[in-house]
Amino acid sequence: MKIVLMSDTHTDRQSVFRIRDSYPDADYVVHCGDILMPAEILEGITAVAGNCDLPGYLPFEQTIQAGQFRILVKHGHDLFRGYAPDYRNVARYAKQHGYNAVFFGHSHMYYDGTIDGIRLLNPGSVSRSRDFEPGSYMIVTVEGDSLKAERKNAVELMFQ
Repeated sequence: MKIVLMSDTHTDRQSVFRIRDSYPDADYVVHCGDILMPAEILEGITAVAGNCDLPGYLPFEQTIQAGQFRILVKHGHDLFRGYAPDYRNVARYAKQHGYNAVFFGHSHMYYDGTIDGIRLLNPGSVSRSRDFEPGSYMIVTVEGDSLKAERKNAVELMFQ
């Protein structure tokens, strides 16, 4: 199963559509919030609301089942202290709710790690990176009990 994962695009429609349209073979295209676009134009995208999105037009959380993984999709702002990532808190929340992986955003910083058996993936921000790297998104591949993540450079994609 192939999953395209992005977050924190903050009104950058061109990037959202370019990333989505570049992977027609994806099983899911997932956006982890702070989209700032009307939900009706997000066709083909599994999306959640972030702290900058209007309340009520997107769900706060979603669940994806991929192979052996029950994946929580969440922006994550309610699990951080400001913008400082609190990865242990994200893992704790996921474990309490029966998930073994989390796709999240908010920090604008790429992260791929495992804490207490919970796989945590943050694709960073497509256009407003805070980790001194180019904007990024992820390609996640799930096969049975294997989940692999690859960081992709969003800037390179925009100029292809």
